[in-house]
Amino acid sequence: MIKRISIRKLDGLLSKNIPHISNDDKDEMAIPSYLHWNPLIRWLMWRRYEYITRLAGFSNSMSALEFGCGTGVFLPELDSRCNKVYAIDIFPEFAKILSDELDLNISFIDNLSEIPNNSLDIIIAADVLEHIDSKELIEYLKIFSEKLKSSGRLIISGPTENIFYKIGRILAGFADKGDYHHTNINNLIDVISKYFDLQRTRHLPFRLPPFLFKVSEFKQFNR
Repeated sequence: MIKRISIRKLDGLLSKNIPHISNDDKDEMAIPSYLHWNPLIRWLMWRRYEYITRLAGFSNSMSALEFGCGTGVFLPELDSRCNKVYAIDIFPEFAKILSDELDLNISFIDNLSEIPNNSLDIIIAADVLEHIDSKELIEYLKIFSEKLKSSGRLIISGPTENIFYKIGRILAGFADKGDYHHTNINNLIDVISKYFDLQRTRHLPFRLPPFLFKVSEFKQFNR
């Protein structure tokens, strides 16, 4: 089991007023899903991180980056398992507050240039790359390759956006959400496979269809 932030703790964190973060921004950070009344939806959100943790095989010698850390819910797990943890997000304020409250040792950065080249063992991008347009995505993939060690890995997760996912979104009350997604996990895997070597993919919520999310692990190509 990974370290989870309680609903009470998360609700208290997210009730803090940060004027420049709009409700749409909170939607894009998946905040309503972590606080949803339906425990199955909350379970699915945390399940993604459990799969990521299994694929990552974290150790206390690792240097890691969470790209798009959002509210910071995965940072306690990273902090407990890795030697050095970087985090970056467009809106890092909630994550910074959480890190301070839990006394985490997280290096928040404003730009990936702050990370030395060939220094990272792993980059985690959980449900974030689908928010980026194709041209910008390619630029980020090139930077990821520079920052990762030759043995470094990239782990991503994202929604399938298939009919089952769309029905689930409607049933969850999110029918009017998701227009901020530029693509889906299948397209992302295809694009990233041109720059990294695909190792494994896991399907959520279960091993059999319908698949709502996928978690994939990539390695650097031999160089």
